[in-house]
Amino acid sequence: MPVERQHSSQIRIFRRGGPQTVTYDLSKPAHVTITVPVSSTWTSGLHWHETHTEYLQILQGRAFVRVGDRSGHYGAEDRVIEVPKYTVHEWHRIDENEDEDDGAEEDLIVREWTAPEDGQKEAFFRMLNSFLTEDHPSSLYEMSTLAPTWLRRVLEGWIVTLQLLSIFRAWDNWPVLVGNNGGWVSWSVTHAVLYVCYWIGRVLGLRGVYIEYVGRELAVRVGVKQKEM
Repeated sequence: MPVERQHSSQIRIFRRGGPQTVTYDLSKPAHVTITVPVSSTWTSGLHWHETHTEYLQILQGRAFVRVGDRSGHYGAEDRVIEVPKYTVHEWHRIDENEDEDDGAEEDLIVREWTAPEDGQKEAFFRMLNSFLTEDHPSSLYEMSTLAPTWLRRVLEGWIVTLQLLSIFRAWDNWPVLVGNNGGWVSWSVTHAVLYVCYWIGRVLGLRGVYIEYVGRELAVRVGVKQKEM
């Protein structure tokens, strides 16, 4: 049975609820504006990029930002933060108990963009949020109806992870899976795990890009091949 996905290529604002409540505003193609409300535990997680330099600008509130070996609290009064290629980094909001500066009790609003500005940032967040806001993301895979029920149940416990890692691999977002400082061991483990998950995902019909999520115009702009649409 073919998988039915939501058609979300025209959505400009994605909101995800729960303890890690976050809003992504993709209204302007060159960058994404991320809002993390007070009390949200959302974090970007430790990761790096290999083909893009990333930039962060705090527009409101205060954030903990780590770039390589440096970390600190940043606000709207601070300069744009540059994240070079291959540099492990993460950011998240801080609460009022972590910092005495004004702004800790405000929603955190951060603007992200990359160089080159090739559309991959938008494509990544469209893929990520479209999948996570599906009604039943763990059921979005392909398998023969002859497969035993127990096997389908086991696989559904891993579909979300497999799909997310396939998206990360496709759009230059490499998560730190071991340790917290990067290095060749971390690089090797991440690449090996994402490579294996990519091929397992392909068997189950999982891809790093779906035309339903990104739309044909953006897909062409970021260089998705016609056979992949």
